Amino acid sequence: MRGIEGALRVLADVERGMFASESLRHALKDVEPAERKLASTLVYIAFRRMALWKHLLAKFCKRPAGALSRETHSSLVVGIAGVLELRHFKPGVLVNALVQRAKSGEGDSSGEPALINAVLHSVMENAPAYIQKLRVSTALRDQALGFGVPGWVAAAWGREWGVGEAKRLVQLSTMQTWMALRASPGLDIGEWAAGCGFSASQSDISPAAIRVEANPYPPDIPGYGTGQVTPQTESSILAVESLLSHWHGGRLLDMCMGRGIKSGHILTFCKEAVVEGWDLSLPRLRSAEREFKRLGVSDRVNAFCGDALSLEPQTPPSAILLDAPCSGSGTWGRHPDGKWRTNPANVAQMAELQKLLLARACDILSPGGIIIYCTCSIFRDENEAVAGSVLASRTDMVELPAKCRVPSSRRGKPYGTLLFPETPWMDGFYTVILKKKR
Repeated sequence: MRGIEGALRVLADVERGMFASESLRHALKDVEPAERKLASTLVYIAFRRMALWKHLLAKFCKRPAGALSRETHSSLVVGIAGVLELRHFKPGVLVNALVQRAKSGEGDSSGEPALINAVLHSVMENAPAYIQKLRVSTALRDQALGFGVPGWVAAAWGREWGVGEAKRLVQLSTMQTWMALRASPGLDIGEWAAGCGFSASQSDISPAAIRVEANPYPPDIPGYGTGQVTPQTESSILAVESLLSHWHGGRLLDMCMGRGIKSGHILTFCKEAVVEGWDLSLPRLRSAEREFKRLGVSDRVNAFCGDALSLEPQTPPSAILLDAPCSGSGTWGRHPDGKWRTNPANVAQMAELQKLLLARACDILSPGGIIIYCTCSIFRDENEAVAGSVLASRTDMVELPAKCRVPSSRRGKPYGTLLFPETPWMDGFYTVILKKKR
């Protein structure tokens, strides 16, 4: 499969409800190795500013979007994103490939190559100046459209952080994101970086973090198969290190284990740790099992599929990691399809679930134990408001000071610590550490 076909397949999968990252993992298996980077890049740039591409489609296409076939609509969205964003691929080559695809009758785009050709050439000629006007506008709404952030999100950030900080967050959303890796104990990062085949260096925020100036396919990374390196953002690494700085041993419960990245981090760096993990999703737990096997820590994990609001721990935990389900707004630079599937009602629903989960964690925690509550969200409703609601309703829980080494971290309003996605290796992230009185 060619890269363009792979990207169009992912767009179709996302329309059916699949996550782009999940679809892309499957699609890349069928894409020619030389075309994988193109497929991944087209998917990323298409979703990064999807609202803008659709806005430009409506502006430069004489036919209403609703009158276009699904294949033509997807081809135009990918084409608009590609001709405006690709840096190492000639726009004319992309336009020609999409036109030829339409001429071949693939999908349901037969008979519309002339339309695709006309729209994409009009976009190439006229859209850059129009986009620049949006980006330099003083209106937050215009900047949100120009930089690829939903208008309601920019408005929410404006209420929570002020218009100046909201504009900064909007602009940060366009930053190129690159892969960060967690090095396992004993790995010589300098030696590994010298032979890895791409530009990499040790991070200045953690001795375990590696900054890669690329987004390689994980199984192709030297040392991945043997557990020496693990893809993990710097924000996530810092959250686990914050937990470990306060935890003094015992049993740890990972209430929402997911694919086990943070639990794997804990088990790799704490040889005495034993983890119990819960998750609603059996497929995610199966992924976690593979992760623990890759790291060689399976013998110290007990994982259970079920609802964290009703499961009972096998042993009272002395520490709880609650990486709560959230909007993922801090990861939208890395997973841009997420911002187009989220709305204010989703955020409100998430916040109610997060309050229940944190209250449940407080109930089952052993006296003297600690909880780290974290999200990859930048919305206060999912962060400080959740921590505040629980602290206001209980006299047995207190907040512990954060131990964050990142100068750009900021105090929550008023609880916890927030990181903005200020580097290519860091997501927006929130953490708060609570201790249960004895």
